[in-house]
Amino acid sequence: MHLCFVCSHLYPCTSGGAELRYHLLTSELAKLGHKVSYITYAYNGCADSSIDLVPVGAPPEHYDEKGKRRVLPVALFGIKAARTVEKLHCDVVDVSVPYTPALLLPKGSFVLTLHEFWGPMWRTYYSVPLAVLAEKGEKLLVTRPRAIITPSEFVARKVREHTSAPVYPVPLGLPLERYVKYAGNTRRDIDAVAIGRFVPIKGWDRLFKLLKLVDKPLRVAIVGDGPLYDHLVPQLRGTNHEVEILRGASEDEKLSTLSRAKYYLNLSQFEGFSIATLEALACGAHPVVLDTGYNAAVELVQNTGCGTIVKTVDEAAEIIARDPPPCTPDLTNYTLQAFIKHYLKVVEEIL
Repeated sequence: MHLCFVCSHLYPCTSGGAELRYHLLTSELAKLGHKVSYITYAYNGCADSSIDLVPVGAPPEHYDEKGKRRVLPVALFGIKAARTVEKLHCDVVDVSVPYTPALLLPKGSFVLTLHEFWGPMWRTYYSVPLAVLAEKGEKLLVTRPRAIITPSEFVARKVREHTSAPVYPVPLGLPLERYVKYAGNTRRDIDAVAIGRFVPIKGWDRLFKLLKLVDKPLRVAIVGDGPLYDHLVPQLRGTNHEVEILRGASEDEKLSTLSRAKYYLNLSQFEGFSIATLEALACGAHPVVLDTGYNAAVELVQNTGCGTIVKTVDEAAEIIARDPPPCTPDLTNYTLQAFIKHYLKVVEEIL
């Protein structure tokens, strides 16, 4: 089977949940003997010999100075990617971030992997009229694919309200054997870890508020980078806590940091799944997840039986001031094998 994936990001040249999801998915599908094409930008040093990398031009600056996704590159990527797909003769076309190719490809000719559904929350991200256009575009988007894949049941419920297309939640699975050495670490000398791109929707203003609320001196590690780095880092370091910023951390550094953490903080406004939260669970850190109504990491806590869901930053501040209870998460449904099997089952059903 020839599977074509459309995504403007590419692991490890860019880091994030969608990138890791597609890296694991495409690598495993190629090992199973499928032909895999990946339509993206021409990133340097990210080529996988088992994947047919199909570039559509040099990568642009994805975010503006305020940390919001720039509109023009999104539109141009959609045009170029749609043209490229037409030439590849794919059995399955899986369109993802930034979704614009799905507005240009023939209706019903592709699968849409939708990581989040924002609806009226676009009005908190862009100003009018761009926010209104984004909201209407999103509703149009979910009416066009043959089927929709979401990373969680949480997102699937929101999407089903706006489309008659079949919606399949396919949660990510991790190669858990890789995390065994981290989960067994008994040296928990970091009170809390936060991971994410330095953009507004990841809730860094909430982390700053939380740190100001906790009187007990904490040791905090933050793994991330992004357009708001220079703005956020002085604020976070200006509290009465020991804050270490790990900019450009490797995967091993990130996981080693999680393995030393008592808590993992997820204060994000929007999460369609939250791979970092799943990795925290695999490494033995206790997630504290803010339920904003758009944060699917809540589902991870509920399904694995470990972690704490909070409604406010004040609640989170009270929790991390004390040690977490012992807990062993049930990760049965979040293995790499389960992920690949589930994805292929959905694709076969769609075909």
